[in-house]
Amino acid sequence: NDSDIDPVGACVGMKGSRVQNVVQELRGEKIDIIPYHIDPARFVCNALAPAEISRVIIDEEDRSMEVIVPDEFLSIAIGKKGQNVRLASKLTKWHLDVISETRYSEAMQDGYDSLVSLPDVGISLADALYEKGFFSAHELSKASVEDLIQIRDMTEEKAFQLIEAAREYILSKNHADETSKETIPEESDDDNDISDISDSPKASEDRPGSDEDVAKQTILTDDKKVDSAEQ
Repeated sequence: NDSDIDPVGACVGMKGSRVQNVVQELRGEKIDIIPYHIDPARFVCNALAPAEISRVIIDEEDRSMEVIVPDEFLSIAIGKKGQNVRLASKLTKWHLDVISETRYSEAMQDGYDSLVSLPDVGISLADALYEKGFFSAHELSKASVEDLIQIRDMTEEKAFQLIEAAREYILSKNHADETSKETIPEESDDDNDISDISDSPKASEDRPGSDEDVAKQTILTDDKKVDSAEQ
């Protein structure tokens, strides 16, 4: 590749002449020209432009990324009904979760609180776990003894107990979440069952919710028709 050539400018052409010809052929369809980058995180940032990206957390094993954006850029990154983040996910072939800085901060605090809530875990130990990259009881539950014994004054027995305590915490929390789910609404006079309506694809698409929820619902829907990404 010639580094002196601007790939985006070459595609756009003089005063947009090249891309406008394509737009006219497609009857006014919007076109986004996204520069490829060998770094997956940079590629994702390019795909979500013009949204500003604060941080990208990569999970290589699950091939997923958590993309944190300033609150004011959340709707831009996600797009109408999640179409921007859905297209970026299909383009980069990574599963993407886009969340605001506010929600990310709340999640980090909740994760820290979950560590402190474990038996025999005080502030100092929680801080040590945090520094090693274990930001929540959920992440601690997936750790190995070898990972934890790198922490100062940590023994194999203590590491094993911490992992087991974290796993029990997650199981208990999942059970509590299941039992606290809302019960089925009271029967309506309508002929149609309310639950059937709420489960339909159209109802789910129109149901109000946060932008982050919309993004998670619409990512990687390969079987649905993909609309063009909004700027």
